[in-house]
Amino acid sequence: MHRSVVAFVCLAVAACNRGPGPITFDGAVTSDKAAIVAHGERLIHALGCTGCHGVHLEGSFLTQDQPQYGPLYASNLSVELPHYSDRQIDEMIRKGTHPERRTLWAMPSEIFQHLSNADMNALIADLRTAEPGGVPTQPPKTWAADAKEIIASGELKTAKDTVLQDAALGPTDLGPAYALGRYTTRVTCAECHGPKLEGDPHGTPGEPPNLIVAGGYTRAEFETLLTKGVLPNGRKFKNPLMGE
Repeated sequence: MHRSVVAFVCLAVAACNRGPGPITFDGAVTSDKAAIVAHGERLIHALGCTGCHGVHLEGSFLTQDQPQYGPLYASNLSVELPHYSDRQIDEMIRKGTHPERRTLWAMPSEIFQHLSNADMNALIADLRTAEPGGVPTQPPKTWAADAKEIIASGELKTAKDTVLQDAALGPTDLGPAYALGRYTTRVTCAECHGPKLEGDPHGTPGEPPNLIVAGGYTRAEFETLLTKGVLPNGRKFKNPLMGE
């Protein structure tokens, strides 16, 4: 989500030239249906939907290589979403609530709760165009022992609980001049770097880092890191999510 930040670099630059209006990515505020779907298609990639649900949104077995934490599946959106209304899809994405299941897990609703209405409408419009394919999502199963342990410890929470936990958190508000940048980081970077961009307290120290480190880069160096995953010394950044 966090994934494909490069897709927003051009969007953000273009949006900086807009006059006052809703904080959203450039291209969202339009009445042209085709343009709305096209914007939603960019969001599908830039928000990282394909990272979990697959390129064709047909779902995936998220913990296949980590059986101690599973089983956990990303839903096959291409066959499931047609059964739900736009409001229900919105609530699954932004509130982490499901109209039928008791809980949703690993859905980054804590960051998507900050998506503007215009961006959400475009996202749903594109999701509606997905061609059905793949196999139905596996029904919920009993958690593995390690997963039960981290759930009991409170380290892993449901999507709904994480939404409530992080709702009031965010990067420092520096005023209208930086509102778009705050919005961008809140709905992308925050998935890995935390709601206040201070790094993940549950991860390896410094991975992902507190984004205060961005102050040590020139603008050109930082854009190269975001868009190409290359550090100033020429070394390729080891996290494959950077530079996608």
